[in-house]
Amino acid sequence: MLNNKIKIAVSALIFLGFAFCSTGFAQEKIIKKDDVEFVPGQDSGFFYTIKKGDTLWDLSQKFYNSQWDWPGLWEMNDDIKNPHWIYPGKKIRVFLKGKSALKPIIVKVKKLKKTKSPVKIKTSFSYAQMDHAGFITRATQTSLGSVIKEKENNIMMSANDIIYIKPSNTGTLIPGKTYQIFTTEPVMAQTNNQTFTGIKHLIKAEIKIIDHKTTYATALITKGYRAVRKGDMVMEYYERDSILTVDDNPDPIDASIICSENNNMMINDYTIAFIDIGKDHVQAGQIYSILRKNEIVDNTHTTWPAKKNKNLIELDNLESGKLIVLHTEDISSTVMIVSSKYAIHPNDIVN
Repeated sequence: MLNNKIKIAVSALIFLGFAFCSTGFAQEKIIKKDDVEFVPGQDSGFFYTIKKGDTLWDLSQKFYNSQWDWPGLWEMNDDIKNPHWIYPGKKIRVFLKGKSALKPIIVKVKKLKKTKSPVKIKTSFSYAQMDHAGFITRATQTSLGSVIKEKENNIMMSANDIIYIKPSNTGTLIPGKTYQIFTTEPVMAQTNNQTFTGIKHLIKAEIKIIDHKTTYATALITKGYRAVRKGDMVMEYYERDSILTVDDNPDPIDASIICSENNNMMINDYTIAFIDIGKDHVQAGQIYSILRKNEIVDNTHTTWPAKKNKNLIELDNLESGKLIVLHTEDISSTVMIVSSKYAIHPNDIVN
């Protein structure tokens, strides 16, 4: 099984892009790729489901606007032994390149005695790390307890370590049940000339409760994502759907990037970030443009000192990339940067 990182697939001849996954993984047959088992739904990216009548040549035309790119599509789906034979219902990886990944994918089909009508290709997005992507809410999630020490007194704790937890007065830590360790930090940002405030939650690990005594509980860290430390909190397992239906042409929104999950000043491809708009306005799976403000100060024929903003010329904003919404909360949404032309920063526009 592939690891939980985004797999970036590159064809030396014709492809630059990122890997894709799909819905329905519980029924999927395991695909052998590079002698490693791949189970759709447990890796990240975009997938397309083969329809009756599809060929690699036609799909190459649909996705890349050129039938001659089909060898790369075949190469990246090496479980297809013969490019002449692909079967309806099969999920294949799609590697979009250049601007093809940045705009709606439209195909045209013939109707009897009628003009051609556009039909949208349906893709889905799978993010294997969805269960531990961060999120921002108005208030802190309820804490069921806090970490007090590791069995061997290690300061930093990770997978397979035994830890002790002091329960809080809220909820119960049930032996055999899975929980998550998390930490929080306040977030304050200026977006759209307004002050945004919230609480960022970072998921550090998954644990399974071994035993619950009167004053403490014992747990095993089953999965570690960040180093666990004394004082980190425990909450209910925060389950989220890891497979999303893609909508690459939603209605425009007026939003801004708040920050990235790790507070990077420059945000790159495949980075998790947050925007200042929540579930009332966006849905998981929607893809939006990221815009950079484009301004210049014109000091031509200006007396000194120039008045503030008087000579500021606002040019058309520059499209600097694309993002996909992974998860929505009340005041914010968790997103992933899927492509970038320029450096992306907090407070960039999302539209």
